[in-house]
Amino acid sequence: MDRFYDRVLADPLLAPVFLDVARVKLAEHLPRIKAYWCKMLLGDDSYRRHMMAKHRAIDARRPFSTEHYARWLLLFEQSLAAHYHGPGTERAKTLARRIAGNMRRNLEVTRPKN
Repeated sequence: MDRFYDRVLADPLLAPVFLDVARVKLAEHLPRIKAYWCKMLLGDDSYRRHMMAKHRAIDARRPFSTEHYARWLLLFEQSLAAHYHGPGTERAKTLARRIAGNMRRNLEVTRPKN
């Protein structure tokens, strides 16, 4: 996650969303996101937050675009490929694709219509 977020925060498309809109503080965010992925990949139950509410609030300020999801997935998969291999890596990629797709669908449905 550390390497992935290094990429995200250096990315010209994603960095403004994370830094300017969400105002992510890595010291707080990284332990939460690591706990989330431990839950998703390993079944650890220490993550008890509702991530959609947070993302819905960010999307309300600046809607996520198709490009945001695609770039997030690209950087996630590149980070995995650079440092990990094997079945766990493939599972993480599959989960990331599902998460991005579910988030996109859920946010688009709940977005106010103009």
